[in-house]
Amino acid sequence: MTVDPSQIEFGQSMPPHGPHTITVHAPGWDTAIKFRDGDMSIIMRMKSLYPRFGPFGVTAAFCQAIAQKLQIPEGYTCAAFLSPDVWTSNRTHAVSAFRKEHRLDVADLRYHIVDVAGVRLYVIAFPMAKMMGAIFMWQHGGRGFSTRLAESLLPQVEQHLVHVGEFPGGVTGKGEPLPAPTYLPEVESHRLLRERITSLLMRAPATPHERDVAPDDVFLYQTGMAAIERFHEVVMTVRSGPVAVFGAVFHSTYHLFEESPFGVKLFKRCDDADLDAFEKYLEDGGACSYVFTEFPSNPIMVSVDLMRLRKLADKHGFFLAVDDTCASFANIDLLSAADAIITSLTKSFSGYADVMAGSVALNPNTGRAHAALKPALTASFRNEFYAADADHLLANSADFLARTAVLNRNAAALAAYFASDDAVKRVWYPPHSPGHQNLVPFMRAPTAELPEPGYGGLMSVELETLEDTVRFYDALNFFQGPHLGAHLSLAVPYTVLTYGKEKPEVYEGYGMNMRQIRIAVGLEDEEVLLQRCRDAVAKMKEGNRN
Repeated sequence: MTVDPSQIEFGQSMPPHGPHTITVHAPGWDTAIKFRDGDMSIIMRMKSLYPRFGPFGVTAAFCQAIAQKLQIPEGYTCAAFLSPDVWTSNRTHAVSAFRKEHRLDVADLRYHIVDVAGVRLYVIAFPMAKMMGAIFMWQHGGRGFSTRLAESLLPQVEQHLVHVGEFPGGVTGKGEPLPAPTYLPEVESHRLLRERITSLLMRAPATPHERDVAPDDVFLYQTGMAAIERFHEVVMTVRSGPVAVFGAVFHSTYHLFEESPFGVKLFKRCDDADLDAFEKYLEDGGACSYVFTEFPSNPIMVSVDLMRLRKLADKHGFFLAVDDTCASFANIDLLSAADAIITSLTKSFSGYADVMAGSVALNPNTGRAHAALKPALTASFRNEFYAADADHLLANSADFLARTAVLNRNAAALAAYFASDDAVKRVWYPPHSPGHQNLVPFMRAPTAELPEPGYGGLMSVELETLEDTVRFYDALNFFQGPHLGAHLSLAVPYTVLTYGKEKPEVYEGYGMNMRQIRIAVGLEDEEVLLQRCRDAVAKMKEGNRN
């Protein structure tokens, strides 16, 4: 499993390479800055990219083929979706002041419906120069289509695309509904994935549970962000109000909540003081639709007191949704607290960085919430998770527990090393991250398949100065780019890349800063990873002496 990242071509994925990889190796601090700033000299060298960032590779080729077939005007491009509701959502975000210099006018957007080989797609055309303002629901909502679906449909465009019609303003103009979507058929792998997820959720519980999660309590989506977006949309129909977010969350989650109609209340440190403030807010009549928290949080692995939130939810009637992606449901059992468990299956559940998916699992042990949320989610659910992706995810996840054991062990070893080296200011990983005591009651029991449940493979390393941080990162012989939970280790200056140009008051409030490097440990030999980290620290020290 050990690969030397220094021998991999710039802009290529971690091996094995292919059209469905979701990583990119773009080493160097300066590269991260240029990529963040949209430097086309860097972007043009990318042979692979995280598919949710926007149409790229085969998905871009498919969108371009549709644009050419529709004879969309020069200077325009398009994105396509499986559901018509994306038209309204995406338009709202595209014309919002949040888009800043990428903001579009309503007149910039054009809407077409096409059928390709029996799959109906809702196309949004927009000026190519304003792409970053036009693809909110692809990038942050996660509602784009997969590379495998694009690969399947691309050869069909020339001969088999049927133009159902153009719809100015995204409506029919006569009060009729838009032509109905086809969505995607489910296959046996969808059923088997739900069964696998439910068995893992019920495996080795931390505490006894009265009711088992059933397969029809699990809803599958094409990305982790689509799972969050669809859950959010449905919950707002059941209980309106702002979302209360505890701790750092993935930046797309933050943007989604920030722009939702009822807004977001941020409790950044997610410590006792934040919980006290939230309780007072509720006691004073403050509204809350649901609480969302990552447990532990990306990228600094902080954990809120979930049981206190559970008690507040029972008292005040809001829902409690927990994203368990970082530690994963292999290690932690949230059924004593969460109404909904939301997971990016793209990460360690898949484990091989070549398929995307997400899930929402409803907890039957929180009766009132389950009774309210399950009918609403069931009524709204339409399958957008492509069959070939489901097949691939099912195959990948077969060794999930075995891989989890290696990720836990490697991460714990690296965290112990960083904690012991005086040149490192801090490692953010349990038990070194705040709220570690809040994780302990949720740890699953040891089993033969996973003898030592742990905290997953994600951590952040904080250095003393920005100069130290740059030297360490430039010297670290890991794959360098976004993603976590893969078979090979990745590092990225997460705060610099995602928040570095704006909102320091947001990320600094979480405890994040520019001197942190996020490391997502893989399955390599433990000693190889330790030596690479020792070498990077040694080169950082040497640079300081010179």
